[in-house]
Amino acid sequence: MHAVAQARSGASGRAVVLCLLAMALILAMVGCAHPVQMEAERLQAAGRSEEALIALEQGLRREPENAQLRSHYLRLRTDTLNSWLSEALRLRVQGQLDEAQRLLDRALAVEPSSGRVAEQLLAVRNERRLRAVQGDAEALLARSQTAAALSTVEEALKTNPRHDGLLALRRQILMAQRDVQLKAAQLGLAEQRPVSLDFRDAGLRQVLDVVSRYSGLNFVLDKDIRSDLRVTVYLKNVRVEDALDLLVSTHQLARKVLDERTVLIYPNTPEKQHEYQEQVIRVYYLANAEAKGAAAFLKSMLKVKDPFVDDRSNMLSLRESPETMALAERLIGLYDTQEPEVLLELEVLEVRSSRLTELGLKLPTSVGLTLLPAGSGASLTLDQLRDVGSNRVGVSLGGATLNLRREVNDSQVLANPRVRAKNREKAKVLIGDKVPIVTTTTGQLGFVGDSVSYIDVGLKLDLEPTIYANDEVMIRLALEVSSLASQLKTASGTTAYQISTRNASTALRLKDGETQLLAGLLSKEERSSGTRFPGLGDIPLLGRLFGSQLDDGSRTELVLSITPRIVRNLRQMDPSETELWVGTEAYTRLRQVGGRVAPESVPDPRPGKTASAAGAAMQTASGAPPADLPAQGPTGSAADELPPNQVSLRWQAPEQVRVGQPFNLVLMGEVSAALKGLNFGLISGPGRLRLMQPKAGGFWQAQGAPVNISSAVDERSGQIDIGLLRSEGKLMTGRGGLVELTLVATKAGRLDLSAPRLNVIGADTNQPTVLPPEPVAIEVLP
Repeated sequence: MHAVAQARSGASGRAVVLCLLAMALILAMVGCAHPVQMEAERLQAAGRSEEALIALEQGLRREPENAQLRSHYLRLRTDTLNSWLSEALRLRVQGQLDEAQRLLDRALAVEPSSGRVAEQLLAVRNERRLRAVQGDAEALLARSQTAAALSTVEEALKTNPRHDGLLALRRQILMAQRDVQLKAAQLGLAEQRPVSLDFRDAGLRQVLDVVSRYSGLNFVLDKDIRSDLRVTVYLKNVRVEDALDLLVSTHQLARKVLDERTVLIYPNTPEKQHEYQEQVIRVYYLANAEAKGAAAFLKSMLKVKDPFVDDRSNMLSLRESPETMALAERLIGLYDTQEPEVLLELEVLEVRSSRLTELGLKLPTSVGLTLLPAGSGASLTLDQLRDVGSNRVGVSLGGATLNLRREVNDSQVLANPRVRAKNREKAKVLIGDKVPIVTTTTGQLGFVGDSVSYIDVGLKLDLEPTIYANDEVMIRLALEVSSLASQLKTASGTTAYQISTRNASTALRLKDGETQLLAGLLSKEERSSGTRFPGLGDIPLLGRLFGSQLDDGSRTELVLSITPRIVRNLRQMDPSETELWVGTEAYTRLRQVGGRVAPESVPDPRPGKTASAAGAAMQTASGAPPADLPAQGPTGSAADELPPNQVSLRWQAPEQVRVGQPFNLVLMGEVSAALKGLNFGLISGPGRLRLMQPKAGGFWQAQGAPVNISSAVDERSGQIDIGLLRSEGKLMTGRGGLVELTLVATKAGRLDLSAPRLNVIGADTNQPTVLPPEPVAIEVLP
C-alpha cells in the first residue's frame, strides 16, 4: 500500500511540473510583445499615428538597445510618411492645397530631414503661385486683354509645363484669339456699301483714286504694275470687294487685304505670289483614309506643293495659301469618310438522310458431301469405296436466315457564324479540322525524315463584300464543304486520305437586310442488291419467299443562307458639299456657284457703320449718284425693326446641364431677307458633345415649308456641321428658331460653343448681311 501511495504521489508531482512548464511557456510567449509596442499598436489602430511614434521614441530612450522597438518604430514611421505623402499628393491634385499643407506639416514634424516632404511642400507653394497667376490671367482675359493673358500663362508654364489649369487656360485664350482673328478676317474691308463704276479706257490709278475718294479705302500698288494699264469697266450696285476682284482678275492682277481699309494690288505672277501671299501650315490627323491617298488626292485636285505624310500617326501636313487651305480642308473632309462596313449573317445547313431496307428469306447457297472412314480415326482406303453406302456419306448444309431489317437515319449539321467585314476586304470562315499529311523523305545515306503539312477539312467560306452608296451589297463568296472519306495505306506504310468535297462560287448583289438562300448542292446514292434461289426466286411475288432484297439509299443536301446588314455606309451628301467652284487655274480660291466671288457672311458690326447691301450707293466717277439706287437708310434695331436684307442670329441655350442629360440648343433668327437656307460648323472641343437629333426650327414650320437638313460630326476636332436648305415654297422672312439641336454633354466643366463658320443662302445674288451669333457658355454639372 505504501509503495502504491508513493507511485501516485510521484505521478501527481510530475503532472504539476508539466503544468507549471506549460504556464511558463505561455507567459513567455505573451511576454514577447513589449508593452510599449502594444500601446503603439493600440494608438495606431485608433488613428493616432503621431502619439504612437512618440510612445515608441520614449520607449527607445529608456531601452536604446531594444532592436524590436527600433524595428517597429522605423517601420511605423515609414508607413505613416508614405500614407501622408500619398494623401497630400491626392489633395494637391484635387486643388485642396490647405489640407495638403496641413498634412505635410505633420509629416515634416515627424521627419524634419525628409527630402520627399520638402519636395511636396515646394510643389504646394508653386501650385499656390501658379493658381494666383492663373487667376490674374483669367482676369486679363475677362477684360479682353488676350495678349497679356497669353504672355502671363506662357511665362507661368515655364515653371510647370504640365499644369492642367494653365494648359486649359492657354487653349481657351488661343481659341478666343482665333475667333477674333477669324471674325476680323471674315469682315474683310470696312466699306460694305454698293458702288457703281462707269469707265472707258481709263487708267487703273484713276479708277482706284475714285474708289478711294468715295469709299475711304487705301490702295498700295506694287512697283511692277504698268503705269499705262488701261481699264474699261461698267458696274452698277455691286460691293466694293466684288468690284476690286473683277478689276484685278481681268487684268492679271491680284489683291491682298492688309487691314480693313488698306488693299495691296500686285501682278498675278508666281514670283509675286510667293512674295505677297500669306502661307498657312495646317496639320490633319486622318481618322479613316490613308494619309498617302489624301496627299495624292490634294496634289491632283489643287496642285499643292509636296505635303508631308507621317504613316506612323496617319498625319498629313500642308503649307499653302489661306484660299488653297480652305479648299484643301473641304476636300479632306470629303475624302476622310468612314469606311463602310457590313455584318454578314450566315447559316450553313447540311442535311443528311439514309434509308436501308433488307427483307426476305436467305436460303443456303451450297450443299457439301463428305466420305466418312470405316474406323474411328482411320484413313479411307480404295478398297473401302466398294462398300460405301448412305451411312458413310456426311452432308454439310448452311442455315436459312429470315431478314426483317429497316434503318432510318436523319441528321443536320448547322453552322451560324456572323462576320463583320470592311468594304472590299476579304473575310474567311473555317469550321472544321486541320488534317495532318505526313511526307516521308529518304536521304542518300539512308536518313529518313518526316515533314508534316495540314489541309483544312470542314466548312470553309471566303467572302468579299462591296458596299454601294444605295445600301446594296455585292458579295463574292466561295463555299467549300469537305470531309474525310477513307484512309489509304501506301507501300511504304504512310497513311493517305481520300477527301470528298463540294464547292460553290458565286457573286450576289443584295439589299440591306435581304436574305438569299443557296440550295441544291445534292449528293444522292441508291444501291440495291439481292440473294435469290435459282429459278424459284425469279417467280413473281412468290419469288420473295425464296430470296432476300437489300435496298440502301442516302441523300445529302447543302443549304447556305446569307443576309447582309450594313453597319456603316457612306453619307449621302448634297451638291452644296460635293461641288466646289475653285476659280481659275491661275487664281484658285473658293467661289460661288457659277464662278462668282463668294460674298462675305459677316458684316461690319462697328457702331456708325452700315453693312447692309441695300444701304446708300457710292457715287460714280462723274460725281452724281445713280438714279436707280436707294438712298442711305437708318440702321434700325434688330429687336424692333430690322434693316432690309439682313439676318440677325443668336443662340438660345440653358445655363446649366448635367453630364449625359439631353438638352436643346436653338439658333434663333430675325430675318428681313429672302432666306432659303444656311450652314454652319458648331465648335465645342473634342469629345465634349454628342449630337442626338438635328431638326428644323419653328421659323420654317410656321408656314409649312419643306426643309432638308443634314449633319456630320468630326470626332477628331469635335465640330458639328449642320446644313439646312429649302427645296421649294415661298422664300420667307420673319422671326423664330432656325435650327434646333438635341445634344448631350459628355464631360463636366465649362462648355464653350461657337460657330465661326456660318453661311446664309439667300434668294438670289443679292446676298443678305449676317449678324453672327455670339459664343455661348454652358456649365456642365457632373
